[in-house]
Amino acid sequence: MTQDTAHFRPKPLRIGKLLLDLPLVLAPMAGVTDSAYRALMADFGAAMVTTEMVSIQGLVRNQRATLDLCRQQHPVGVPLAVQVFGRDPAVMAEAARLVEQGGAALIDINAGCPVRKVVRQGAGAILLKDPDRLAAMVEAVKRAVSVPVTVKIRVGWDNAANGVAGLARQLVSAGVDAITVHGRTAAQMYSGRADWSRIAEVKAAVAVPVIGNGDVTSPELAERMIHETGCDGVMIGRASLGNPWLFAVISRRWGRGARQGDCPGWNDFLRTAEAHLESFRTMRPRADGHLKKLLIWYSKGCPDSAGLRCRIAGPDGIESMLAAFRSWVHELMARGVPFLPFKVPEAGPTRN
Repeated sequence: MTQDTAHFRPKPLRIGKLLLDLPLVLAPMAGVTDSAYRALMADFGAAMVTTEMVSIQGLVRNQRATLDLCRQQHPVGVPLAVQVFGRDPAVMAEAARLVEQGGAALIDINAGCPVRKVVRQGAGAILLKDPDRLAAMVEAVKRAVSVPVTVKIRVGWDNAANGVAGLARQLVSAGVDAITVHGRTAAQMYSGRADWSRIAEVKAAVAVPVIGNGDVTSPELAERMIHETGCDGVMIGRASLGNPWLFAVISRRWGRGARQGDCPGWNDFLRTAEAHLESFRTMRPRADGHLKKLLIWYSKGCPDSAGLRCRIAGPDGIESMLAAFRSWVHELMARGVPFLPFKVPEAGPTRN
């Protein structure tokens, strides 16, 4: 399908009483969307950011590490959604109350995580097999909080599942304010291709906003998802790893400037990566392993990224890794390597 996107301007996204001027949302990603990451993506154009998934048991037990996942230590200037996971409706309602008291603008219930340790708890994607329990969770949380309540689902447990539209209607009857649909099954994990036709199926079945998720790696694909599925908003996750400029480009194309702009060259690339690492270090100064992952994310798609990975593969501390990263960028600049538009992907992978 081809469409003219030169003058594409999506509508604002209303979720309950919450209005986003741009229908562009940062997805929850375990071990990724911490306070520093959320602040960066908000600066580059995300209209709402989402926490990592947060255990309801950890919340009601007042576990510090769990509570820290919900806190926004860096200003974002956009609404903060907190995603919770668990299986007990009453505990989820109590956890949601605590999250609302902490300043969350929206509560999102995780019914899509396919990871075994989550599914074994009766949470995440396994709830796709127990729609009555999931609906009871929505009802309980809706009674407990005044902020909007959403659910993030997948299109089914596996390819044999075909009841995603019915599940969506049941969630609407329970009072959900919006539904996010990842276009993969739980069995697919993160492999294969997202089936956008199933997102369209949900959109056709319900009147509440539907947010599409899966395989959006460029501005064209964000717009194509809206055109093909009729969804009301787009959620981006893994494509933002080391690539906040994706949000900036989409934001600009959709008529809203971000606080940060497009990436004009290697100097801005380096400043952004260093600022992100420094922001993360204020929260976790000894997390060298995660800092190494951040550097790898930023290098992905760059010339000689494999060489950088070899340089930072050893046990050296963060200062040595940062020095290697800076040296790698400066070498690319000295060689006159152009800053390729991989960080500003005007043309992403096709879906033909």
